[in-house]
Amino acid sequence: MPESAELQLALCEDEKVAKAVCSFSDDSDPKAPIPRRFQNAILAVTATPFALNAAIEKAQRLLAAEAIERDHKTGELGKLVREQLKRIIPELQKQFRVQTCRAFDRVVFAGGTSYPIEEQFQVPEEQILQRSHGQSSLRKFLDTKNLIYQPGDALDVGRFLRDILPGATPLPDKAGVYTARAIHERFLGASGLRLVPDGGVVRQTILKALGEGKLVVRLADGRAYDSEGCVEGSEGRRRRVSGNLTTLALDADVWIAPRTNYFGQEWLKEIKEEQLEDGKDIIPPSPPRPPERITATTWEKVLEYSSDRPLLKLQLVAHSPAAGASLLNLALPLGADNLSLSVNVGGRLKEGGTINFAANDLKPTHPTKPLAIAQTLYNALGESVNYEAELALNFGSAGRTGLETQLRTLSENAPEEISPQATFDKPIGGKK
Repeated sequence: MPESAELQLALCEDEKVAKAVCSFSDDSDPKAPIPRRFQNAILAVTATPFALNAAIEKAQRLLAAEAIERDHKTGELGKLVREQLKRIIPELQKQFRVQTCRAFDRVVFAGGTSYPIEEQFQVPEEQILQRSHGQSSLRKFLDTKNLIYQPGDALDVGRFLRDILPGATPLPDKAGVYTARAIHERFLGASGLRLVPDGGVVRQTILKALGEGKLVVRLADGRAYDSEGCVEGSEGRRRRVSGNLTTLALDADVWIAPRTNYFGQEWLKEIKEEQLEDGKDIIPPSPPRPPERITATTWEKVLEYSSDRPLLKLQLVAHSPAAGASLLNLALPLGADNLSLSVNVGGRLKEGGTINFAANDLKPTHPTKPLAIAQTLYNALGESVNYEAELALNFGSAGRTGLETQLRTLSENAPEEISPQATFDKPIGGKK
């Protein structure tokens, strides 16, 4: 398992392997294993010996029944055996599938801490047979046991300043100044923290400390924020303006320092109007800055933003099988770096019963043909049917410009049942 700031889940053969995977990034040398840097971004699920042995027994019974079936495929003598196996094998297949899923009933974290997954968090038997629910049940377990940070969570500011911030890697030529990325990485590696599912807890903690007057945050464009607002402008012409920082990117271009730090104080220095000679150099009000990133959910806004912003991602959502069938042809002229298709269809069958089908993040040309399957199921469902097919087009971290003509053609050709959701980066060349 590589080091990653993204939350990773490892499925391991036994608890010993699970503990090693979560604690070390490389243990090829048992005498000097390399500790994992991002220990708060990984967990493992493993099988206990008793549950695994029970699954192995179910597998052996199923294999034995299938072997008997192969030996009695033809002939009158094998007819009775075949009739008996028709009743036995489906039950053995069911038992094997259920027990195999339930065998992995222990969660392991870095440092060797482990917890059993109680029955209340196990996937019900009937749901196991329908489709996969393991990760959602695992997330419920983590949430209930308070083992993972929730949206909106933030560390206590005192603890953050005492235990987390000093352990981050500072900028080499600016003592006491840290990048937002370095602080994020510190969260991922600090002991005593819960799992960090994303940058939310890092971002909220920084903003909380900023609001309490403990930090100064400097953005890539030179704006510096403290608890009282923002200082902006070029060197020698900086002034304070109103405004609060509500979010920030966790990257190397955002710098953070304690409020008492020398560099933090320099970022906040301003030249007031009375300091300028005879008022000749009165600083004009700064025009409002556009958001760093912005999302468009109508074709009109997609075309408007594409004129001066790089397109990062475009999601085309179809609400009928006919519209879903046209997604790929509509998307190909844009030349995205990669495409991924997700399809969901469900509802009550005309003859009774319900069915749900989901395929997520597949290549559009996947051999299972998820759109065709969804079409078949859609035709079998009654009036209360839910259908959604989404094709996601990704254009890389830098985005793509010059797509205005292609997007206009796409908007004109797209059926009404297709809606867009486009994410654009900041304007090119500082356009307003």
